[in-house]
Amino acid sequence: MMKNFKLFLLSFALIASVFTSCTNDEPVIEDQNIDESASITTSLSELRLQFNNQGNMIPTENPTGNIVFDFCFDFVYPINLSYNNGTTVAVESLEDLVQVLINSTDDLYINGIAFPFDVETYNDDSDAIEVVTINNEEEFEDLLEDCDFDEFDCECDDEYDPVCVEIEAPNGEVFLMTYPNECYAECDGFTEDDFSENCEEDYNCPGGIECFTFNFPLSIITDDGTTLEVNSQEELDNALYNSYYFDFVYPITVTLDNGDVVTINNEEEFEDILEDCFDEYDDDCEECANTAGPVVCVEYEENGQVIIIPFPNACYAECEGFTQEDFVDCGDTGSECLECLEEEINPVCVEYEENGQVFVTTFPNACYAECEGFSAEDFIECDVNNPSNCSEEDVEGQLVECQFWTVTIGDQEYTYVFGSDGTVTVSLANDPIASGTWEVSASPVGEVGVSVNTDSGNFSSVWLFFDCDNPEGPEVVSTASWILDISSGCE
Repeated sequence: MMKNFKLFLLSFALIASVFTSCTNDEPVIEDQNIDESASITTSLSELRLQFNNQGNMIPTENPTGNIVFDFCFDFVYPINLSYNNGTTVAVESLEDLVQVLINSTDDLYINGIAFPFDVETYNDDSDAIEVVTINNEEEFEDLLEDCDFDEFDCECDDEYDPVCVEIEAPNGEVFLMTYPNECYAECDGFTEDDFSENCEEDYNCPGGIECFTFNFPLSIITDDGTTLEVNSQEELDNALYNSYYFDFVYPITVTLDNGDVVTINNEEEFEDILEDCFDEYDDDCEECANTAGPVVCVEYEENGQVIIIPFPNACYAECEGFTQEDFVDCGDTGSECLECLEEEINPVCVEYEENGQVFVTTFPNACYAECEGFSAEDFIECDVNNPSNCSEEDVEGQLVECQFWTVTIGDQEYTYVFGSDGTVTVSLANDPIASGTWEVSASPVGEVGVSVNTDSGNFSSVWLFFDCDNPEGPEVVSTASWILDISSGCE
């Protein structure tokens, strides 16, 4: 019997064409009584937090890449919904539902659902996904109460040290569910006794695998027997978001991190590739995650260029082959205010007058605002819907349109170039030295940032954008203390 693989992924892009609310193409339900439901409004509001404005899954909100575990439950489709203007619609899939969500407005939104309907949810007593019928609003309320949307409070770091648990799918198949580390698994109620020892048989990194990349297009068979051709990692992520397991249609090819293209003819060969890749994470550097800082910088020469690279601590630098003799001064911070980013991000807004004009500026927290010379008397109430005064569209547009971003690290200036396809290239003196991906997302409290993830990890960080309405350009700061300054080509 073929092995079932379930990818754990933190990026998501919709395959389905845009499903626009209330168009002539919508399937309207005739003569059906759909009840108004406060629970459907709450459910969809919470589900909306899993996705950005483009319908892409927010990585930090979806550690397993599966809706049942990252959200709470999945609807069994189709479901019949109604808008607040009385229009009714049949939603055939999760992809359609996400499009309904991102196209909803304050004036047009879903407020009703036809009972009964079914959901898939996890039963921790049986370690299985089960289908539950919701017959009325009271049962819907009980389901949401079990989800504990308001009570969930779990913070885990980004260390990738995967753990897996065995789960039974509704059809009786047992599959592995992968968490990026033990903390995320424990947040969902699992313990060390639940962890499986064969995690490498279900291995993947968010948005792909660092030690190799799939060569597209390729085809997969999902858990419902559907064969799909996918043309990118994003399409693969989307296709598997509400699937529990899948199989490749072999052969497939992958490109290793050294540039070699390898053909994989069957599952055994794929498992060998996965095991080799998994072993790369099981090395001496793993212990450095438990080592305290501070950040250290090393200097070396490559192709005639002097390069300075930051590491989270000396342990990582030494594990990568550098010695104390390679360590150099990371440079002056350039602004004492950057130390405020080590405190909790809790945006505050200040109002000030300059050249007869009144400006409102948002800072990551009170520490940062006070460091810049403002006092509590200058603080005003932020727009709770957008405390950073930046939308995800603002940030995405500026990243691509401004093209060249200058980032100061130590005494070197690096150039970041963001592509519209979600890729980023880091260069020093016009020579590319790193590449990777970027993702823009907004937290539930409104701060908007871009996660920069490079293949080497040395230039990975999070940039926070504030005050995008400022005619002089937004304020951009990094949560990485070794980044001293960020400026765009638009300034």
